[in-house]
Amino acid sequence: MMDEMKVLSRIAPDLMADIGRRAQVLSSIETMQPVGRRALASRLNLPEREVRAAAAALKEQGLISMDAAGMQLTPQAIEVISGARDLSRAMFGLTKLEQALSSLLHVPHVVVVSGNADADPQVLKEVGRAAAHRVHKLLQSGMTLAVTGGSTMYEMAHGMQSATPMNVMVVPARGGMGATVETQANTVAAEIARRIGGHHRVMHLPDTLDGATLQEMMKLPEVKETIELLERTDLVVHGVGRADVMARYRHLTVEEQDVLKKNQAVGEAFGDFFDFQGKTVLQASTVSLGVGKLHQNSRMVAVAAGEHKAEAIIAATRHESHDSLITDEAAARRIAALLGSAEGR
Repeated sequence: MMDEMKVLSRIAPDLMADIGRRAQVLSSIETMQPVGRRALASRLNLPEREVRAAAAALKEQGLISMDAAGMQLTPQAIEVISGARDLSRAMFGLTKLEQALSSLLHVPHVVVVSGNADADPQVLKEVGRAAAHRVHKLLQSGMTLAVTGGSTMYEMAHGMQSATPMNVMVVPARGGMGATVETQANTVAAEIARRIGGHHRVMHLPDTLDGATLQEMMKLPEVKETIELLERTDLVVHGVGRADVMARYRHLTVEEQDVLKKNQAVGEAFGDFFDFQGKTVLQASTVSLGVGKLHQNSRMVAVAAGEHKAEAIIAATRHESHDSLITDEAAARRIAALLGSAEGR
């Protein structure tokens, strides 16, 4: 893509801005459709006249339709939307940022979505959609997919789709946490399976149990089957939490929270709390402890967004080897700045 961009900029430098803007508008319509021009202009932080001009050109090419509900992609747009996403990222510097993070974090595949999820909830939806696209690429018939819960994973689940049913088993990688049913790992797993035509199992356990109780519960047939599937999972997709937030969410004791503070824990995944270097400082009792260390062909994908999660993302990718990271621009630039890359400045 970068080579093609250089050629285009040499051949038609006066057209590059228009091409990039149309690609940006098209890819944003995909995420927000149906969407009005004013709402899209606000999301992209652009003058409405620029969005209007780009939309008119896209409509003329038969790539979008407009009605009272707003702008939507046409079936013809399916052929070009993937390329438009790549072009948009390249035009606005996200491709270089992805390459910088891949090198800094030693993660082969990094996707950066524009914006900051801390300031704009729509960005989280786009991160979820990007994660769904990446996971769909990695999935193959016969695989077992393990997923955690949380708002980011909820958005990923609702972004999943498959033209034909996939013979994939989806299992929750965590027990129940918190009171919100929609973002539980069980619900996320069920939604993904429904959308891709696969199968799923439920984890009939809360995620916070003492070790002895956990061992007894794992003997139950309906729990044992899910645990066995989890132990041989092929692909693990998970969110990343800040240590301080997850300590409160998991109701850690005062003594445990003191351990986290003393050892400067910054991130959490699967009940593992780790410092900036990725070293474990505390392990909470959880059914998902050790996920990702299952067999050499198991792959991990981290999905997290928002500038406030930058340190936690760095720690998580140092804690375990990852195939992919899906994040947003604000987190990516903060990560690059923390690790000394020019891309973050």
